[in-house]
Amino acid sequence: MDVITHRAIEYLLLPPGGPILLGFLGLLYWRFGYGRRVFVFALLLLWVTSLPITADLLAQGLEIHPALSEERLAESHPEAIIVLGGGRNLDAPEYGGDTVSARELERLRYAAKLARQTGLPVIPSGGAPIYFGEPEAKIAARILQDEFGVSVSQIEAASNTTWDNARLSAQLLKKLGIKQVLLVTNALHMRRAIYAFERNGVEVIAAPTSFIHKTNTRHVWLEGLPNGLAVKNVAYAMHEYVGLLWYYFK
Repeated sequence: MDVITHRAIEYLLLPPGGPILLGFLGLLYWRFGYGRRVFVFALLLLWVTSLPITADLLAQGLEIHPALSEERLAESHPEAIIVLGGGRNLDAPEYGGDTVSARELERLRYAAKLARQTGLPVIPSGGAPIYFGEPEAKIAARILQDEFGVSVSQIEAASNTTWDNARLSAQLLKKLGIKQVLLVTNALHMRRAIYAFERNGVEVIAAPTSFIHKTNTRHVWLEGLPNGLAVKNVAYAMHEYVGLLWYYFK
């Protein structure tokens, strides 16, 4: 199955596509009793998957790696920083073409911070999985150099999936003689990313960023109100759970 077909199926099944599709099925069979019940269930499902509290609960099972501490960094011996691609913003007029997504920009910002803190080289990883054009790693390298002042000498620009990130990065690291790396990606994605890298023989120190789960919520009552950001986070979390299951069974 190609990446585009995979993404289309994902969009149809995960929120909000899944509940909406289920609701249409309920309307299609509205004249039957079960059709009404399916429609009501779809509406409730859409509500639940739009709540910040749902996103938070799902994130707790994925964000198992804490933020990188000074102590953890001091006791380890990483030789490079791997930062994973996270999608692109197509045809951004203010940049004159494609650039990285907001999600990837968060990763690049943290990777740049770690590079300045440790003096380690940064290796962006990411190809062009859906759209033709410049690989994400090349765009990321340019942003790191031009906007964050971090020079990049090595990239991995052929990967289409997280597993590819790990497999192809492992090959590059072996050529460079690097055994241990700091791995930068979203906290929600870190569990699956580490699984992939370790299965490909890379010794990884987790350096997660952009945590969703918060231990202290200032306005608890807002957690029970639906919003668009929660839908996005729930879909992202469910994507990661499905990805983990796929990796385990694969």
